[in-house]
Amino acid sequence: MSSLTTPISAVLESKLYPGVGVIHSVAQPGLEWVVRVNGVYWTARAAASYSFQAGDAIRPIDRQGNTLLIEPA
Repeated sequence: MSSLTTPISAVLESKLYPGVGVIHSVAQPGLEWVVRVNGVYWTARAAASYSFQAGDAIRPIDRQGNTLLIEPA
């Protein structure tokens, strides 16, 4: 099964994070963002000291509960 046809829940559970996403909006400036990855909206936090703005491309690298950890794409 290719990553394009794999359900997002299976992708995240297996720690495979294909492609990139985009910052949709800022939830808490400098701390938390709303991102869109593979058509699904998530709450996200930066994996390190990154700062993002709406429209920035991101790459999810891990997940903590329902929050993605992201880095610049």
